[in-house]
Amino acid sequence: MNIKKFVLLGLTGLCIAGRPAAGEQATVQYTLDADALEARGQFKQLKFFGSGHAIRLDDMYLIEDDAPAIGMPEGAKDRSWFERLHRGVTIRKDLVLDDPRAYSGWLVFNGLEMKGNETPLHIGINGVQFIRPATKYAHPFARQYYTRDWAGDLDNWFFVEIPVGALRKGVNEITIHADSDSTSWEIMVAADGEYKRGSDTRTHHPNRSAKSRDGGQTWDFDHLGWKGEIDGEYDIRLSLDRSVPEGIYTSPVIDLAEAPGAGKIKKLLRIGDCRVQWDIDVPEGSSADISVRTGDNPVPSSNGWSVWEETGDFTRSWQNTRGRYLQFRVVMKAVNPLVTPALRGMTVTTTTEDIPIRTNITKRIVEFRNGMVIRSSVEYTHEDFAKLREYRERFQLDKVVAGATSEFEAQLRLMRWAYEIPIKGLDRLAWNYYDLPDLKKDAKGNIVLQKEYTGRRRDAHCLYCNLTLIGACLAMGYPARWINIATRTTYGHEVTEVWSNEFNKWVFLDATRDYYIYDPDTGIPMNLVEINGRLREIAPRPMEWEYPIRWAMPGDSLAYNARIKFREGDNKFSIYDVSQGPHLLFFKGQLHMPLRNDFASRQWPVPWRISSNWGGDLFYGFYNDTFPRKREYQLHTDRPQDFNYPLNQAELTVSETELPAVLRIDADTVTPCFDTFLVNVDGGGWKENRSSAFAWKLHEGLNRLRMKVRNTAGVTGPESFVSVVMNN
Repeated sequence: MNIKKFVLLGLTGLCIAGRPAAGEQATVQYTLDADALEARGQFKQLKFFGSGHAIRLDDMYLIEDDAPAIGMPEGAKDRSWFERLHRGVTIRKDLVLDDPRAYSGWLVFNGLEMKGNETPLHIGINGVQFIRPATKYAHPFARQYYTRDWAGDLDNWFFVEIPVGALRKGVNEITIHADSDSTSWEIMVAADGEYKRGSDTRTHHPNRSAKSRDGGQTWDFDHLGWKGEIDGEYDIRLSLDRSVPEGIYTSPVIDLAEAPGAGKIKKLLRIGDCRVQWDIDVPEGSSADISVRTGDNPVPSSNGWSVWEETGDFTRSWQNTRGRYLQFRVVMKAVNPLVTPALRGMTVTTTTEDIPIRTNITKRIVEFRNGMVIRSSVEYTHEDFAKLREYRERFQLDKVVAGATSEFEAQLRLMRWAYEIPIKGLDRLAWNYYDLPDLKKDAKGNIVLQKEYTGRRRDAHCLYCNLTLIGACLAMGYPARWINIATRTTYGHEVTEVWSNEFNKWVFLDATRDYYIYDPDTGIPMNLVEINGRLREIAPRPMEWEYPIRWAMPGDSLAYNARIKFREGDNKFSIYDVSQGPHLLFFKGQLHMPLRNDFASRQWPVPWRISSNWGGDLFYGFYNDTFPRKREYQLHTDRPQDFNYPLNQAELTVSETELPAVLRIDADTVTPCFDTFLVNVDGGGWKENRSSAFAWKLHEGLNRLRMKVRNTAGVTGPESFVSVVMNN
């Protein structure tokens, strides 16, 4: 996503008078529809329905109690964290529902179906019995379950549509058994001891899983798994097609005195009467509560803002507000999960009064290249760059990037280093960047690198080398993150995205093969959302577990049809070899990122135990119609600006002051480890400005101002530029 291409859509009903004579009043009125509110708003458990032009509650709800501990527990052997289903073993899972109503629903569980299995699962929900046939009969295209063609002996997520009428409020008892002589199915168990490693809040299991060996006459809640060694929870969940109980929309900052528009100097105005009216549908069984706050500047994280206050209804009127800027949030709730409120827009009507300024001076913007701040809808915890200072020094990373002629070249050198540095591993139970790269030196004291591999892929786990790359990027002050790419049936792969200040976007890198992907038309490196879009272009139909990508696109060479190019680099093995690189395109259908990269600061919570399928609650997924949401997760978005929110921006607002030759500059930013703004006036050199506000004194003629952020590692973000001509 190139953030400079974002525009504010849906501005309707605009009526603005020209600047009145001194002391005269004018009325400003404009409407922002749901499309406009979506562009830069923050969505928590909400979804934008473009066809209906409304913001509503998310329409998929996950009920689970195992996510923090999913995967291989400490010390376990012989797959003892799986329950083997065969005649004589019945398992039970109790899941609690706030409301049983749903349009449809799915039983979701993690496990393994034996190769060539023909035995069905017998499933009961509150005593209502039904059968899930063996996959080879029920879903023959889903070969990942009953063959080993695509994933080997690896567990998978299974999805079984349920009779939702069998659900009830409160505890729902789910039972599963298989009438086979030998093991026909396995179900994973999340061990109680792992909860404290996977969550800061859910540190113990709720004791809702049990096993019976006498047909359900008695239940053992403490000895799960085929060896009876695990106390924990079966990885069994419910995914319901219904509204989530609650969601929150938070708006960007809204100027009450002027309609949205770029490239203008905001006039010095006095706010008179102001009225804001929200267009919200609230069907019976739902609610929507609005809170607002006002500020005297457009930077919501700065001082000068009021506390949040509830409006009481969908109209709010003020006289003499604290400032001309507004931010609002809407808390939507569904008491009846079959309905949802719908935010459709808002209308602002404001009376303004011109503040007289006795002067002959006129000012206007002649050029404006501005950054854009879009705050992510989910909280991401960024690492403190200083925590990796020793990492930077120990592995001589400054020497690695020395001589690079651009930031991106430096990032590529770090990727090459992560491709070649020996890697000793990672403590799967307590993650730390310092545990990954292995420092070895030769007799002359030079760091030893690995130069020879048997193919393009380097040795070591894909997560290990990409976390090594992420650690190196963070040590040098470049925000970087881990992304899991795992389209159904391709199992999964772990890769890196780094924020590029030069390209002003996230960029995909993969240290396992030392490559990136770029647009063949522009040569610009691509991020995973963009690459996903190119994969969508060649996908013959929507891809889900029952019609997987390996069934629809069985040949790896089909990847050559995508409109992408691969970076070759200096490597004797070509990335274009179909077995070396192009096949990884098919992994990029579903994207999930853990919501933290601070593994040098905190060992826990661990997002994934590197042993089994993913499904933890620290992941945030990106989806679309071709690659739908994965039902084992709750947090998803189909908004590129949520997944690829921009960093290191300086978004400037230019405003008049009472001094005719002085403009006020307000700068907003989302910058990990922010240090200061840097300001350059008329080419006079860069000066620090730690405040978000800056007074710009103009001279007659053309005035130029450049502004950018600097983080604590000394890395600067993209420049914002504004030039103003002043006449006297």
